[in-house]
Amino acid sequence: MKRLLAAAGLSLLIAATSVVSVPARTVAAAPRFGLVDQTFSVEAAGAITITLQVPTTITPPAADFTLTFVAHRPVDTRAAVADAINGQLPRSVDSVDLDPTLVARPAADQLQATVPIEIDTRTSGALLMSQPGLYPVLVELSVGGDVLAELITFVHRLPTVDEVPEDPMPVAIAVTTAHPVALDDAGRVIVDDPTLLELTELADLLETSAVPLGVRVPPAVLAALPGLGGEGVALAERLSQAMQRNDLLSSPILPLDPSQAAAADQQALYTQWLRDGEDSLSTSMSSPTQRTIVLIDTPLSQGGGAMLRDLGARLLIMQGEQFDGLPNTIGGFADTTQLVQIQVTPGVTVDTAIVDRIASRTLEKVTTNPELSAIYTVSDLLAARQQVEDIGGDPRRHSVTLATTDFSLPSATGFSAFTTLLAETPGLTPTTLDDLSVRTDQLLGPEGPIIVDLPEEVPGDISSRIDLRNELGLRGASTGSMLPDDDPRIAEWTRLVGVLPSSALTDAQTNGIATDLRRQYDAILASVEAPAGFSFNLTGTSGTVPVTLRNNADIPLTVRVRLTSSKLLPSDDQTVELPPQSFHEVKIRIEARSRGDLPVTLEILTPLGDVQVTEPVPLTASINALSGVGNLVTGAGLLVLLTWWVRHIRKNHRQRRAVEASHRHPATQNGATTDHDANDPDVTPNDTPNDTPNDTPNDTPNDRLDDDTELSPDAATSTLPPS
Repeated sequence: MKRLLAAAGLSLLIAATSVVSVPARTVAAAPRFGLVDQTFSVEAAGAITITLQVPTTITPPAADFTLTFVAHRPVDTRAAVADAINGQLPRSVDSVDLDPTLVARPAADQLQATVPIEIDTRTSGALLMSQPGLYPVLVELSVGGDVLAELITFVHRLPTVDEVPEDPMPVAIAVTTAHPVALDDAGRVIVDDPTLLELTELADLLETSAVPLGVRVPPAVLAALPGLGGEGVALAERLSQAMQRNDLLSSPILPLDPSQAAAADQQALYTQWLRDGEDSLSTSMSSPTQRTIVLIDTPLSQGGGAMLRDLGARLLIMQGEQFDGLPNTIGGFADTTQLVQIQVTPGVTVDTAIVDRIASRTLEKVTTNPELSAIYTVSDLLAARQQVEDIGGDPRRHSVTLATTDFSLPSATGFSAFTTLLAETPGLTPTTLDDLSVRTDQLLGPEGPIIVDLPEEVPGDISSRIDLRNELGLRGASTGSMLPDDDPRIAEWTRLVGVLPSSALTDAQTNGIATDLRRQYDAILASVEAPAGFSFNLTGTSGTVPVTLRNNADIPLTVRVRLTSSKLLPSDDQTVELPPQSFHEVKIRIEARSRGDLPVTLEILTPLGDVQVTEPVPLTASINALSGVGNLVTGAGLLVLLTWWVRHIRKNHRQRRAVEASHRHPATQNGATTDHDANDPDVTPNDTPNDTPNDTPNDTPNDRLDDDTELSPDAATSTLPPS
């Protein structure tokens, strides 16, 4: 618990001194020298060599002048450094006056002098700096007691082998291009003059920087450079060569806000764009990319933070102003030399480095005195290191992250001088953001690590663009399925639809692209003409229906033809290719469930999806034949009827033959007479009961002739009595 309380006290103390605003610079009574060159870090037995530029407002004295060096007590806080820069110097400890004989003139308007350093005794020709530290030094040029020019600088006196060494504190720098990526109305990257200028400045910074940088640059812009010709190719080569010494941070192929992507459930889209961006950067810059470091330059939500962590982010770089606005933040009391925990989901955190609030300001300022600006910035960083050490912290486990207030490129006027001095200064060690992430301790409070939440939501919404992309993508896929496989419009539509979610397009551009794509889709669909509604007859329950379609386009188009009706048996759709500028007959086979007039619908669809190419066409089918079961029943009935008629005819024929034969029978000839024609079997009124051909109750077996008994032809003609 004591360790946690001590760490908390360290954090609060550093924060309290770190967030003090640099006061307005006090206007000096005399013009200020320009600093051409100076020895900044000096050994205990060394000397300060300084070259001064005489202000243009005065005439450089030829003789009878004095150049005075005044050393003041060392400063050990950032606030004290700021006070000294603004003329509020601590008590002086020693001074040295040099006459013109000890001052060189490298140029007519320059003065150069060398002043030894001493640590034990005070002598007139050297400055006493008895202990290691950061000493403010005032340089004055005077003639006859009047100060003509002056300069406040710092000297970093290094420790001897017998003194406590200065453990180095890591310093990392992050930069990115700030000019927004823009697409034209065709969805292609615009590389305009401001973009080229910024990339040229980036190349200059990378080539002149003496320390490694963490660099984020839009992949699509870099990929577009070679398309500009010689100038673009040369710039791309410069950037590729310079990037070898720096860390190239991963970035989506086109701008896509992670929080907005997560809110729209587009984690897969962001992941794909991030991979595409990494592939593009690796190709154009010939350098591997780092996904573990993410610069947070837009509001970040819980969903966005969780997605970034899932994709491999292990260190977020965040501006102090943005950190101050987070839920349950400790604001300016956070020690920016340690890592803060950002909670992206319950129990899941990501280390976050807060950009230094003081030294970073100098990176974006334009300076006319780069050497002096570099000394001021490095002195501030040394004071920050000293604060950590004075309160018992280990500077090696703390770090400083530098960037401009919007991560844009630092001012080229002073960046080279600053990085050169940073690389040469003991007590500070330039490092990469990746190394910083593993060597810097987490910020602790009384209860453990300081954990800050992210907001659930942030401004901005891309859901409408996602819906538009899905709509146009589906229509493009279905309409594209009508075109030949090698039609270039298919790939172009896919590319245009794919860029719609990016903020590189304005809303007006997005609407324009959508309007143009819909027009192209509709034009292709309108090229196919279906026939007007018609009727057709089928003499059977199945057959083919000829349908004539016309393709008015200059290329062949493929469509899917479908006939549907509740009275038709289901059948597969027919995919056909329609020749350009011609009619084409399609024969569609159908099978009916019943007979009569049936309503049928003709549909012309795209090969993929069920997008209607034309309006449905109503048809009428007249089915004249019965169904298969009806035919079977009808045939069976006809067969039964035919069989009955044949049996009936044969029966009548046999009965007549039997009657004729009975007349010739001996029994009939002996006791019976007839008074009707032999060919007429019917009974006449003159017939006697014994003469009737029908059975009576008194008939004998020999006299009975059963109407239902059929005689064979031989029996019917026999003269023998029946047995």
